[in-house]
Amino acid sequence: MIFLVRISFLIRNRVIAAATAGTVVVEAAARSGATQTMSRVLALNRPGMVVPGPVTSAMSVGCHELLRKHPDARLVTSIADVLEEVGRIGEYLEPAPRGRERVRDRLDEESALILEALPRRGTATPEELAAEARLDLRTVLRRLSLLEAAGLVMRTESGIMLAARGG
Repeated sequence: MIFLVRISFLIRNRVIAAATAGTVVVEAAARSGATQTMSRVLALNRPGMVVPGPVTSAMSVGCHELLRKHPDARLVTSIADVLEEVGRIGEYLEPAPRGRERVRDRLDEESALILEALPRRGTATPEELAAEARLDLRTVLRRLSLLEAAGLVMRTESGIMLAARGG
């Protein structure tokens, strides 16, 4: 009876591997049916995806082993990753994860150079900024107006300084 059950699991694993657009293993012990199924999936050149788990968990050992032994197994951490793997080319492409966009991210090159030339503490004159950023004074003066409007710099009696909460 035990032999018959084992054969039916092997058949089931082969059917799953052949019938799916992709397979995701979320948890797998060191010796599990999930790792056997994933081996079949990868042998059939189907998308095989693995969700990594804590390195301290016995239920992650199989997942980590799959990732180590099978270069074609893809590490996924979200549904967007899975859709990107099994969807048609370009259908579910997810933008790369990014932090919150800041005003600084949209600066042109000259404005960024001027902002970098400003001391972290204290002030600098437009002439000092032009020399440090290697830009002409006229360009620096124009860009300073834009940086001030964006809330990134402040003009004081002693010169230009970084604004307290520059984006």
